[in-house]
Amino acid sequence: MTDEDREILSEFRSRLPLDRLELETECCQQAIVYDDIGSWVADVKAQAKIAKEHISFVESELLLAIRKDPKEYGLPEKSTVDAVRSTVNIHERYRKAFLDYVEADRLASEASILLDSAQQRQSGLRDLVRLYVNNYYSQEQSGLDTSGWEQGEKAIMDTRRKRAETSTDLGEDNREE
Repeated sequence: MTDEDREILSEFRSRLPLDRLELETECCQQAIVYDDIGSWVADVKAQAKIAKEHISFVESELLLAIRKDPKEYGLPEKSTVDAVRSTVNIHERYRKAFLDYVEADRLASEASILLDSAQQRQSGLRDLVRLYVNNYYSQEQSGLDTSGWEQGEKAIMDTRRKRAETSTDLGEDNREE
């Protein structure tokens, strides 16, 4: 992964957090953010596929070269298939192509996670809008009405006491019969 790739990842990640006080702007920007990230992810995945295909190309090229002139690669004139394959696997061009693919695949995985985060951003934005519409953030309504909690608690206790007395009275009436 290059420094440029790290910068792009960082820049896109910085665009993911939502500002609940700027919901209109966030809603308008969501499609743009998702499109930007999605386009970049598509390019990154394409580069990973190219890197994977490059491994096969290097392998084939080395196989042909080794079979053509095994002595140049330190093998006897009549080498086994396993010896040729082993020589390919340890050759520096093959190792470099493989490591390039691993890095490209890692970047593609991180890019996919970023795209998933952009989709979750949309869900989070939808939830924030619902909360706003339902006045969740208004100062008058904080979600719970805590005014007069003492009277509410007293009313609950009185109701429980009356139920207990009623059930006790019913129990005594049943015993008399």
